[in-house]
Amino acid sequence: MKNFTLILLGILAVSSVNAQMLKLEDAIALALSNNHNVIIIKQQNEAKKQEIHLGAVGFLPTLDASAGGNYSGSNTDLEFATDAFPDIKNQEAKVTATYMIFNGGARVRSYAKLKSSGTLSELQTKISLESTMIQVVNGYYEVIRVGNQLDFMKNSLEISRDRLNRVKTNNAYGNAGKIDVLNAQVDFNNDSSNFINAELILKKAKNELNFLLGRTIATEFDAAGELTLPVINELSEYMKKAKENNTSIIMSNIQLDMAELEKKINKSGFLPTLSSSLDYGYQASTNDVGIIQKSGSIGTTAALSLKWNLFDGLKKQKALEKAKIMVEVSNIEQQQTLLKIEKEVQNYYDAIKVNIDLLSLEKAKLGVGKMNLTRSKELFDNGSINNVQFRQAQLNLIQIENNINNYRYSIKIYEYQLLRMTNELVK
Repeated sequence: MKNFTLILLGILAVSSVNAQMLKLEDAIALALSNNHNVIIIKQQNEAKKQEIHLGAVGFLPTLDASAGGNYSGSNTDLEFATDAFPDIKNQEAKVTATYMIFNGGARVRSYAKLKSSGTLSELQTKISLESTMIQVVNGYYEVIRVGNQLDFMKNSLEISRDRLNRVKTNNAYGNAGKIDVLNAQVDFNNDSSNFINAELILKKAKNELNFLLGRTIATEFDAAGELTLPVINELSEYMKKAKENNTSIIMSNIQLDMAELEKKINKSGFLPTLSSSLDYGYQASTNDVGIIQKSGSIGTTAALSLKWNLFDGLKKQKALEKAKIMVEVSNIEQQQTLLKIEKEVQNYYDAIKVNIDLLSLEKAKLGVGKMNLTRSKELFDNGSINNVQFRQAQLNLIQIENNINNYRYSIKIYEYQLLRMTNELVK
């Protein structure tokens, strides 16, 4: 028994060494700068930005340079002044610029769609940040919640130890039977096991939070336990904000716009295209026969070309029909998104209201539970009640304390979820 007590004291001592106080806002700041998923999504968003430029959709001309030369010489059966066919040498160097002047407006709409995809990437990054923040909030309050449970179990363990010692003393003087000692010993052992398990759960909760913060898992810290319960407004206010500002609904609006742009891009395929080209180059040749044995030229050549595809095997028509279908799909997805937002806001709002009511009920019971345990201890000490009755009073108080603890931190987590739904979590 002495060894068992020393183990418990050792656990408490280790948990208090080198522990720094961590505030929620500091935890969120650390996560947004160090969390690996956050860093990856930010880098992916930066990579996406590199795809958004005028040249990607053909607004900028293309410029090509080319150069070449050739030489030929061969034997022949024809009769010339020499036995071999004369040498012929050709050289050329050219720079060509091409530019599409008009392609039915597809280029303008493609660039608008490309910019929308960049905005979509920004919103997806924001959603990832919101998700990480919610995980940090959950992890942070879980550390506090489990830490509070550990304190309750520690208090219960002290009560059970005091009871065991008292029963042993009474047994030594013949005022308690062996069964009373065994019952007290079993309860003390159970409370000791619960305390050790809670210590392990707290350690795992801290490890999980350190992981989310992107820092060494073994970093020891304490979390600030003070919190303020939210003031809840009317449900309609949250619904209105969520349907107007929620990141998911903003994304669905952009996706619908992109589907409309895709439809217009496909319509552009039915119109002609007008292209231009400009060549600037040098060309020279030498020939050992003929009147002109050496020639060269330098200059520019410009050209315009008009192309109109009249039939391509129904490819343009099918692509347009598909684009129209995708517009309808985007409309339906937007309706589904709105309904999902309404459902989640309703769920979080109801959960906050119910947990606040339950918290009030448990707080009202807390005073009674403490009074009951105090009175039960007095009655147990003078032999008016037995082990079972005293233990029940002890367990009742622990249950009330745990309920209050759970409701308080559940309310805070639901509050942050509601802030996420109304787009007030990440500014």
